[in-house]
Amino acid sequence: MDMLLYRGCTTPVRLPAYEAATIAVLEKLGVNVIELKDTNCCGAQYVESMDRMAFASMSGRILALAEREEKDILAICGACSGSLKTNKHFLDHDIRARDEVNSLLAEEGLKYSGKVRVRHLLQVLAEDIGFDKIERAVVKPYNGIKMAAHYGCHVTRPYEIVHVDDPENPTILDRLVEAVGGQAVDYPGKTRCCGGPMLAMDEDVATTIGLDKIDNVTKAGADGIVTACVFCDIQLTQVQFGGGTSDRQKIPVLPITQFLGPALGLDEDMLGVELNKIDPHSVIDCCGVSQ
Repeated sequence: MDMLLYRGCTTPVRLPAYEAATIAVLEKLGVNVIELKDTNCCGAQYVESMDRMAFASMSGRILALAEREEKDILAICGACSGSLKTNKHFLDHDIRARDEVNSLLAEEGLKYSGKVRVRHLLQVLAEDIGFDKIERAVVKPYNGIKMAAHYGCHVTRPYEIVHVDDPENPTILDRLVEAVGGQAVDYPGKTRCCGGPMLAMDEDVATTIGLDKIDNVTKAGADGIVTACVFCDIQLTQVQFGGGTSDRQKIPVLPITQFLGPALGLDEDMLGVELNKIDPHSVIDCCGVSQ
């Protein structure tokens, strides 16, 4: 199975370990990850809030690039996945908007006609690969280490457009944790925002929201957090380093593929472990260790 990786803007600059781990894990599981070249920003949040057609055109160009390659898009950022899926839905159902976007794309010899799918990483792992195959691929299972799943806002919502899991009671991350020998921990506020989108408007509020989630996860007894969104991973990490947090015990935050990798027998250098701001060894060293 071939998939075109859309990196987005933030991943390669601020969380390259997520990209590296995703490529390594998916290729281990039989997915050929191909770079989608010459891309642009998807327009999430900022352009989205100012100009609907500019937003549609930015995502439309990315969709058209993938259509030219005749392969589906793999998105690993929740915001990027949300943007691409929202605009695909918009362009597929509004002929006038699609014609306007295509008039711009024609300058580059591109055209969007709706032939490609956008797949968030969780869809690829749960549906295209499947939990059974992942479980069979485990060579160094975890020893029941307790992990809290953070799903974020844009990965699962709105369901009628994104079609990823149940937005009110998501389970994919939890099932992935358990597929490799971990124990999924439930906690209050599991489906709430990490606070990241508020950073540009009110950093204090964003930090309060993020630390509230960290507190809930810690009180539930989790050893670490797994994520499936670049912004969420960055936010839940950085709030643990702000003012007044020096005495806190920091909890590792890992992209889901970085957590899966060791259990599948992948080396640390393939997963970008050394780039994590909070040392994840308290989690990943539990692979293949007897209870």
